Amino acid sequence: MTDVFMSEGGSKYPALKFENVNDTHTGRVVEVKKLEDRDPDGNVKTWPNGDTRFVFVFTVENNGEFGNIWARGNMVKAIREAAQAAGLSTMIGATLTVKYSGDGEKKKGFNAPKLYKAKVEAPKPQDASTELW
Repeated sequence: MTDVFMSEGGSKYPALKFENVNDTHTGRVVEVKKLEDRDPDGNVKTWPNGDTRFVFVFTVENNGEFGNIWARGNMVKAIREAAQAAGLSTMIGATLTVKYSGDGEKKKGFNAPKLYKAKVEAPKPQDASTELW
């Protein structure tokens, strides 16, 4: 996979969707980006205090297929807790599994928030016989 420098702007892979309860996506993390979150019109989203909201984009690979997991809110919390439980300080190379586990409590004027579970597994050591040269 190319990096941001070589691809002039980063990965352009499809977003992996979590439309139905129990939808799950798994892959080896090859890139993580922190981007300003934007509304459908392209305006930067902010918190009530004016701070910018962010979204984390995890590019994952599974069996030669690449996709992006766009993490915000409850998903970020689930991934962070899983990474900490795995004792990791970086997500690159780790195997990430995210599952849409259900819906939270609906509040007036808003959809019920999606709830997620995540599992993070440390990268496997490289096989010594797979030298590049």
